[in-house]
Amino acid sequence: MTAPRSGADLDERALELVRAANRAGAAAGADPAGYVALQDIAYRGHHLLARAVLARAGAGATVLEGGVSSGYFARVLTEAGMTVDGFELDPVAAARARTVCREVWVGDLQQIDPATLNGPYDVLLFGDTLEHVPDPVAVLRRLRRVLTDDGALVVSLPNFANWAVRLQVLAGRFRYSDRGILDRTHLRFFTERLARELFDEAGYRVDSLVGAIPVPLVTQPALCRLAHRAGNLRPSLFAYNFIVTGSPV
Repeated sequence: MTAPRSGADLDERALELVRAANRAGAAAGADPAGYVALQDIAYRGHHLLARAVLARAGAGATVLEGGVSSGYFARVLTEAGMTVDGFELDPVAAARARTVCREVWVGDLQQIDPATLNGPYDVLLFGDTLEHVPDPVAVLRRLRRVLTDDGALVVSLPNFANWAVRLQVLAGRFRYSDRGILDRTHLRFFTERLARELFDEAGYRVDSLVGAIPVPLVTQPALCRLAHRAGNLRPSLFAYNFIVTGSPV
């Protein structure tokens, strides 16, 4: 497994891979959206998620992605030379993901049987998935046995305490939407503290927690970097979602 990079080189490499995955997906005629569109703007959620994986694993690594959808993010990792297996509830999306992944199982993550998987894995990845699961702690505990001892758990979770949601609640409004933090299919809600508690209760140590701070109409990398750094002075308030990396304890 190639040693991971760090710092600015890692930022640049992660963004290159996200953009390469977008191009490869378009050339293959794959579903360009999956569950949500693959964002190739610097320091948005998918860039930071790719960065988090690359910080812990390189070419030759094996990844299990829970909620792989159509494989649109898995393609980022295969572009980096990793092997990705996926687990997906939607059989139509799973069929698309099989064109990217080594193997994709169809089923409910809550019922996943580790004995049927191809572990051990270097990374367990859940990108905006665990909020759709009734008991994410149980899922993470069960999958610990297929993660290598020096492996990483990388998770993206929406931030319910984002400033915009706080204003809505303060104004007496709580309206579900088709996607986003208040997606009507979310079964669990997370704040920074609850994200950390999730890892702790599941038997993982939090190594890093970074907020994705999207600013509408801001796409220039230098400005995105500035917004990212400023917003992460208080991620519990400004983060749209958290990218959390941990290790088994």
